[in-house]
Amino acid sequence: MNLKYRLNKRYTNFLFDMSASENRFYLFFFRHFFKPGKGTLDEFLDEFSKKHSPVTFLQVGANDGLIHDPLHKFIKRDNWKGIMLEPQPDVFNKFLTRVHRKRPEIIPINAALDEHEGTKTLYTLGISSERWATGMSTFNREVLVNKIKKGTIQYKAKKRGIRLPGNEDDMIVGREIKTISPEILLRKFGEEGFKLLAIDTEGFDFEIIKMLDLNRISPEVIIYEEVIFDKETAIACRKYLEGHGYSCRSIGKDALAVKQ
Repeated sequence: MNLKYRLNKRYTNFLFDMSASENRFYLFFFRHFFKPGKGTLDEFLDEFSKKHSPVTFLQVGANDGLIHDPLHKFIKRDNWKGIMLEPQPDVFNKFLTRVHRKRPEIIPINAALDEHEGTKTLYTLGISSERWATGMSTFNREVLVNKIKKGTIQYKAKKRGIRLPGNEDDMIVGREIKTISPEILLRKFGEEGFKLLAIDTEGFDFEIIKMLDLNRISPEVIIYEEVIFDKETAIACRKYLEGHGYSCRSIGKDALAVKQ
């Protein structure tokens, strides 16, 4: 485990504690000094948030609510309100429920979105419970298999001093997690609905979009991750969104769909 990794871990823990405690200096920085980079998702969200605050949102695949979370700074700075879904119980209880615990307008739910209430198998990395590993959890086991084949997991594990087992079956663990149906979830928003939908489900994002039924709901903004999609899925997802009145563009590793 190298020094850079140890320092980065301490810094991340420090930021988490600052955020969870609603530290005034932490909030002051985002309110007065934060400047988004040109052409970034941050820049778009910064402008959208200033125009529509407080934004009502739904986030599917929230993880810890901090690291790599594009919404976090705007939730804190501009008092967004909404629902955050995270299916992994350990991540949910240790991190997500804590990071916004002083904000009753933020409702974390320990479940995955699925057609029906019940349970579903989520595939996770059993070699680590850190954010880099939990962030790869997916309903599609092949997503993790492909990351192993590409050496992505081996590279990340080596940086952290983690010795890997000899085969993929010992790395990948299937676990049953709770699910919530779109019908039950959408009721929680009432007639107001939500203006922004953010999805990060490691390759399952298009299924989530279709599940929520854009003939029924119409958020102004949809953010999803298309970098894991194969070419056909990426094209199909954009065509689906365009057919429901959205314009789409890539922005970093994400795709941004805006209602026209």
